[in-house]
Amino acid sequence: MTQKNTFIAHRWDGSDDYEKIASAVEKAGLKPSDRSVSADAPLDSSGNHLMHDIHNKIDTASTVFIPARPNATREGSVSRKEIDYALEQGKTVIAVDTKSTSSHSSYLKEKGIPIVPARKDSIANAVKDKSK
Repeated sequence: MTQKNTFIAHRWDGSDDYEKIASAVEKAGLKPSDRSVSADAPLDSSGNHLMHDIHNKIDTASTVFIPARPNATREGSVSRKEIDYALEQGKTVIAVDTKSTSSHSSYLKEKGIPIVPARKDSIANAVKDKSK
């Protein structure tokens, strides 16, 4: 499969969603070129600069992966802003169920975002289906 520029919406504190999603994307053979924010070099968190920097990273990605858990997409969250921006830009957005909770965000259904398990076959099929 070809290289995909990916963005994984996440928080560095409190959840291992990022590692689970990144691992599944890599195992799917997508050869990801991850555009996510590095834990070693976090973005400037002052006001609009943060969202501007994140938008720049999303702009260079072809696919945006997000955790499917409800807390990740609560109203006003950075992740929800990332999702909304990615959709506005026509990016492929795929939610990944990392089993960190037993429920999924209803917001994802409202936006028509597919939810797939954090497995290589599910990730590969979702990306293939969205690129048709």
